[in-house]
Amino acid sequence: DKGNVLEEQSVVKKDAPVGEDYTTEQKTFDGYTFKEMDKTSAPKEGKVTKEDQTVIYVYTKDTTPEPGTDKGNVYVKYVDDKGNVLEEQSVVKKDAPVGEDYTTEQKT
Repeated sequence: DKGNVLEEQSVVKKDAPVGEDYTTEQKTFDGYTFKEMDKTSAPKEGKVTKEDQTVIYVYTKDTTPEPGTDKGNVYVKYVDDKGNVLEEQSVVKKDAPVGEDYTTEQKT
C-alpha cells in the first residue's frame, strides 16, 4: 500500500469489442496480504469500454517476520524482591531466530 509494484502491468483484453466481458484475479504474493481494490481501480470484473481501464489490487506488507530472517536476544537476570542483584545478567540466546523457543530456570 506504499505504491510499490509487485507485478508489472499486464493486458487483460487488447482491442476487444466494447461491451465484451473481462475478468481479473486477485493474486498471492509471499510476504503480502490483499487489502482492497484501489479507489481509482476499474472493477475486477466488468465490460470493456471505449476508454482504457486499469484494475488495481492493493496489498499490505506482512509485519510478521519470516522464520529465520529476523534475530533477537534473550537475557536472564536474578534479583530479590527489593531489586538487589542476586546474579548478573547472562545470555540465554544470542542472535537467535525470532520465534525460536528458549527456557530459563528458577534458582534456589
